[in-house]
Amino acid sequence: MLTLTKTVTTTETKTLATAEQIADHVHAEFLRRMEAAPFQYGDRVRITRRDGIPPEFMIGDVGTVMLCDPEFQQLTTLMGVNASGMTIQFPVQTANLERA
Repeated sequence: MLTLTKTVTTTETKTLATAEQIADHVHAEFLRRMEAAPFQYGDRVRITRRDGIPPEFMIGDVGTVMLCDPEFQQLTTLMGVNASGMTIQFPVQTANLERA
């Protein structure tokens, strides 16, 4: 059993007693965050600033979004290419991205 507490202006308590209830809660939260995110899974993006990105990573300043959850993390995980031609995953600041 798992009890979650969420504070808004009042406190809401919701008790999840089964694995199915927990899975439903997690899935609903996932959908809410995906809808609120500026980029969706599979979006093609352009990197507008390379702050913190080594020059050998994310060649071409483009990538495909694998994870974007700015409510939890200010980084978006992209799939891109490194200087050796390998497909890589790399976190980039969400604020430094735009749709390609």
